[in-house]
Amino acid sequence: MIDIQASEPQSGFAIESVGIQSLNYPMPIIDEASGEVQQVLTSWSMGVSLPAHQRGTHMSRFLTELTAVAEKPMSLSGHLAFAQKLLPVLNAESAELKTSFSWFRKVFAPVSGLAGLLECKVRFTSAAGADGEKTIKIAVPAKALCPCSKAISDRGAHNQRSEVSVELSYGAEGKTASINHIFSLLEMSASSPVYPVLKRDDEKYVTESAYDNPVFVEDIVRRAANRLVEVPDIRGFKVQAINFESIHAHDCFARISYRAK
Repeated sequence: MIDIQASEPQSGFAIESVGIQSLNYPMPIIDEASGEVQQVLTSWSMGVSLPAHQRGTHMSRFLTELTAVAEKPMSLSGHLAFAQKLLPVLNAESAELKTSFSWFRKVFAPVSGLAGLLECKVRFTSAAGADGEKTIKIAVPAKALCPCSKAISDRGAHNQRSEVSVELSYGAEGKTASINHIFSLLEMSASSPVYPVLKRDDEKYVTESAYDNPVFVEDIVRRAANRLVEVPDIRGFKVQAINFESIHAHDCFARISYRAK
């Protein structure tokens, strides 16, 4: 049967990346540092390079290859291996995969000890080609209390919900840190963690501990960066905090990028 994708294009431009996105697929994900496995709903973006002499890529092959690997738990390293596997299948020199999903950690209330599941957002990114690189992005909720508001107010202080996120980059052979460990590093950089279940004694504890630990959005990213530079095997990171303001008509953010020497 004629292969239209392999025919000559009408333009001489090579394509940096072509593929599919917004593909939802249920599959198990494994945290390779801890061995924990969670069954999650993933969202995929998959693209490969296309030479100037080829009109189109074979889109269906992304689906058939994903189906072949999706029954076994996939780690970040396995994600990069999958990207590398696509190169000969699609006759490409480079490939980039992005896979997003929710990861849940059991969290215990600070006083009552009641447990609940707290969600963080995770994204695997893998770049296969001449120099393979894998990246994990983790975004967690936290609580911030404004130092300025505390200092100028006779009663109370301005609180806000925060989101703290980091993109950790590793080489192909890098050993990745546990998702839950990075989760903890990020939430410790704010005034207080967020808890899924709180009784009155817990709420009192969280309110008072945050009041004793005020931070600007700038403080959050600097605290996080001080902890993240100690994570083994990383090539670098990008850490960001967003404060969703409750008394302003805008939100605040801060970001730090770091590349290991």
